[in-house]
Amino acid sequence: MKLNKIFSTIALAAAVFGLAACSDTDAKYTVADVDAPKWVSITPNESGVLLFGERTVTVTFDKNVFFATKNLDKITLNGVPVKKALVLGSSPSLTITATPDFNKKQTLVIPAGLILNSQKEPYDKDIVVTWELQDLPSNTATEMTKKLGWGWNLGNHFDTSNMEWGYWDGVETLSAAPFNTLASAGAKTVRIPTTWTNHMDENGVISADYLNEVADVVDKAMGAGLNVILNTHHDSFEDKLGEAATNPVYAAEAKELIASLWSQVATKFKDYDDKLIFETFNEVHAGDDWNTGSEAQFKTLNEWNQIAVDAIRETGGNNATRWIGVSGFAANIDLTIAHLKLPEDAANRIMVGVHCYDPYGFCLQPVDEKKGVETYNSWGHNANAKTSVSGSNEQTVMDQLFKLRTAYIEKGIPCYLGEYGCVLHPSDVGQAFRQYYLEFFCRCAYLAGIPMFVWDNNVSTPGNEASGYVNHGSGAFVADGATIVPMMINACTNTDDDNYWFDTIWNKSPEQPADPEE
Repeated sequence: MKLNKIFSTIALAAAVFGLAACSDTDAKYTVADVDAPKWVSITPNESGVLLFGERTVTVTFDKNVFFATKNLDKITLNGVPVKKALVLGSSPSLTITATPDFNKKQTLVIPAGLILNSQKEPYDKDIVVTWELQDLPSNTATEMTKKLGWGWNLGNHFDTSNMEWGYWDGVETLSAAPFNTLASAGAKTVRIPTTWTNHMDENGVISADYLNEVADVVDKAMGAGLNVILNTHHDSFEDKLGEAATNPVYAAEAKELIASLWSQVATKFKDYDDKLIFETFNEVHAGDDWNTGSEAQFKTLNEWNQIAVDAIRETGGNNATRWIGVSGFAANIDLTIAHLKLPEDAANRIMVGVHCYDPYGFCLQPVDEKKGVETYNSWGHNANAKTSVSGSNEQTVMDQLFKLRTAYIEKGIPCYLGEYGCVLHPSDVGQAFRQYYLEFFCRCAYLAGIPMFVWDNNVSTPGNEASGYVNHGSGAFVADGATIVPMMINACTNTDDDNYWFDTIWNKSPEQPADPEE
């Protein structure tokens, strides 16, 4: 498994207002009607995201420029003078430092006359740039977002590499209890990760008893009113993409196996209604490579997704139109967006699933097990640089989720976070930052239009990989699940409270923790 109204994120609409040359009796500069520098671009641009905390904006002109620093207070963001504005050396770029407020619309104004060329001739027009968070579109993708809502993974129950080792979550027989708890809390979906290949005989036939056992759990989840996502997970081909991309013999065997597996599973469930969704794979990758991949591997995975979709559709019944989730290399957000080719599908019911545990050190492996110390216990704008993962903060999370909104949701393609989460931390400060991270993350997903399913492996002792929220056996909340689960559901789905915005969450961030003892 690997800020009301904080600044938007933001579908950018940038425009230059071609105002006539102007004068300002209060200004300390003169605007001349001359051939001045021309503004050509701004960063962040139309595809960028202007977000939280102190931000840097770069405005680029068609020639080297100068800036009269005594007029810094004339440049404003939302009516407030920016903090800095500099042209470093002989450069066509003006670099501006400002702190956005918590409004959905942000407006940067650079008045005419502040930007000068090498002959001290000014740019003679106002520059007005607006970033604004747009409402989510009304399309099939957002309909599915509402349907799926917030959900939960039945992690490490059926997805065991070898069932002879037992059920990794420690619960051999599942009751309806955990699903009833989740439904009562407001969850809408449960993802059931499932390994199949270990339950095949020598002829590749899946055990009927195992199929019935999985179906029984699907029935219990659906009986509680939940949608169910059923996948292949930790199967024999999941880490063999490298072999399949280079070895024709294994490539043929893998394709045959995938087609047979999905034909059998789909046949078993073909009469189930549309609350059941299939997901072709989990985190297909190549050996120990989780983050890179190759063109040959991307091509192979696209072929595998097509094979699985075809096998499902061919079984008929409700499978002819059932929603099917697919993902790219390792379910990685960037690699999926860059390289996933959606399978051809006459039903036009393909979804995109990705996973996100960023930053990995804080979310999954905060403890240095050799030293027995918590290495990462903070995250975000109040984090301590010594106890947090460098380069990861609120902006990072929003950037990642809005990539998905732009690539899929705004194009009418449903997309979901099949896995996300943050483990139980052993320290109070770590736990406080964990709660802040999860609420912020879920609210970002809400704005991006992404339904999400937290990973739960039934481990409630703090430490690495400790992702327990609801006891898989009794259905009781474990650890801080009774607080965290409703918080995440509210953050991910709340459409009624106009006062529940990012400043509300931002201000909940714990204080920066003390430096670790040397």
